[in-house]
Amino acid sequence: MKRVLFILFILFVSYGTICAKTEKFGTWIELTFTKKFLKDFEFSIIPEFRLQDDFTMDEYIFEGKLGYEPFKYLDLAASYRLNTNVKTKGNVITHSLVFDATGKIKIDRFNASLRTRFSNESDSGDNASGNYLLRPRVKLQYNIRKSKFEPYISYELFHNLKKNSIEKGRFDAGINRDLGKHHKVGLYYRLQDYFPEKNAIIKSDKNSINILGINYGFKF
Repeated sequence: MKRVLFILFILFVSYGTICAKTEKFGTWIELTFTKKFLKDFEFSIIPEFRLQDDFTMDEYIFEGKLGYEPFKYLDLAASYRLNTNVKTKGNVITHSLVFDATGKIKIDRFNASLRTRFSNESDSGDNASGNYLLRPRVKLQYNIRKSKFEPYISYELFHNLKKNSIEKGRFDAGINRDLGKHHKVGLYYRLQDYFPEKNAIIKSDKNSINILGINYGFKF
């Protein structure tokens, strides 16, 4: 485990050296602490920290999540999220509710899933409150034979129901690894693209963002 943590640290520092003082890179760190109960239920506490540019804090999130697995091929979840966007003239705090339904299927060593997420606000503070988002995401994960590493790719769209327009997309490529029975670590690259508004003549003036994500999970 010490070796894995050391590798994560080196990648983290190297990424910071390359991406410091730019406007197109970010580092997102997510910690997940999960407790399973009543066989098919689990509760998670998820703090997340999002760093931009020269590793200054851009946003931090606290999430409480309740999950339920009624069938092997279906997961349901509801979350409350408290977002704090760090601003020069004072932080902006928003609240959001998130509802997920995820269908799962296993084919040989592949695990595929389709998640539909409904939320009353963008998770990164891009939208003003009062918007409603539908966020479909498809994910494909591969279980390497005789290995604890699991690479995956996914793609997610953000559909603003109020404006009836797709605002952005996220492409992820990453890898997870179990460390014993209780721990899991992961790294991913994320490309976040912004789309022009519906019927807009010019392209969105927001830059695409390249993101390095670091995950750590602990199950009680």
